[in-house]
Amino acid sequence: MALVPLIDRSRVNPYLLYLAVRVGLSFLVAMAFTTSIVYRVEEGGMNPFELMLIGTVLEAAYLVFQLPTGFLADLVSRRACVVAGFGVYAGGLVWMGLSAAFWAHLAAQVLLALGAALMSGAQESWVADETQRAEMTPVYLRATQLSFIGGITGSLLSGALGTIALSLPMLVGGALMGLGTVALALVMPERHFQRPAGDGKVRSVLGQARAEVGEQVRTARRAPRLVPGLVLLLGMTFAFGLWSESFDRLSGAFLLEDIGFPTVFSLEPAMWFSLISCAVALGGIGVTEWATRRTARLGSGAIIGMLVLFTVLTLAGVIGFGLVQGFWVALVCMLLVSVTRPLYEPLVNGWLVVRVEPKVRATALSARDMFDSGGQIIGGPVIGAIGTAFTLRAALLTGGALLVPAVLCLVGMGRKAGEPEPESVGATAGR
Repeated sequence: MALVPLIDRSRVNPYLLYLAVRVGLSFLVAMAFTTSIVYRVEEGGMNPFELMLIGTVLEAAYLVFQLPTGFLADLVSRRACVVAGFGVYAGGLVWMGLSAAFWAHLAAQVLLALGAALMSGAQESWVADETQRAEMTPVYLRATQLSFIGGITGSLLSGALGTIALSLPMLVGGALMGLGTVALALVMPERHFQRPAGDGKVRSVLGQARAEVGEQVRTARRAPRLVPGLVLLLGMTFAFGLWSESFDRLSGAFLLEDIGFPTVFSLEPAMWFSLISCAVALGGIGVTEWATRRTARLGSGAIIGMLVLFTVLTLAGVIGFGLVQGFWVALVCMLLVSVTRPLYEPLVNGWLVVRVEPKVRATALSARDMFDSGGQIIGGPVIGAIGTAFTLRAALLTGGALLVPAVLCLVGMGRKAGEPEPESVGATAGR
């Protein structure tokens, strides 16, 4: 407790802290998960269906937690949600590192989902409140770009630790994330968040909370009428979720078991995955820089066009990855998908936060995540069963076909939404 007075949170720059949090989170997640497929397949002996089931449980739990944590962030404290999310996620990483057993990893997904749900939306809403900027897309894109650097270092460390013990990346990542939780609790400010007023009594607070939740729901119901194209955006997010689980869970296994790694340099699979992650990060830095400059020049009106472009490129990469036989061509297709994919979240967040009322930002972002999770919950088991009953190649191609509706939704969204930013919402966001 003696350390707390030494830290003046009012002097902490929220923009720089947000960037640091995103970079640190990327570093820790990359460290923990870059070699996780090798850990699960070689030590856990998991088959494609079990790999997909792990992802499905993660997304199902995430879906359940999304709206409650969104309300919590909007009504109680966004700072508290971020700090708590870090701590819970750290526990999930340590749990998985202690055992490679399928059931242990399945159970750990609940902790990971709760931690991710607490952080999701709360981080973006917190920095939007604390920086008071009207246009947030450049902020989110810059954070994504710098996160690639964290991903590079985390991936390299994951490969190095994985050569010692495949469980070590998760254990070290969880321990460091626990330390990060303490650091955030000490330094993270919250100056502009407006909590519901009340007299402090439990009954009054609960009554106020019920009233505020009701208002949140009513405001959320008005959003599709006030934000043209929102329904199509959610449809795109759902279709994207239908596809993404297949690539997340099966692409590494496909590369490891069906394609195979070349014998050049005599590298272990764990190190190959680390190098691939580094290549993705380097490519992502360049693509994100282009997207950042384009949005800085054209504003949020450029976002839909970029989403269409990146979705088409992702679709081409997925189909190519599922069809090719050779390692190097498969690697190029995998890099194409992996480089463009991380830009979806900052672009969608940037488009959304300036078009919804500030008091429901976290709830709106949570709703977006719910559609993504819903798609993954439905698509994951089906595509996993295809991979187990037939081949991983068939599963990946089936997943790729599910991206076609996402492209159609984005094209329709561009026509319906138009490019001018809604004046009233933009003015509200700028206050």
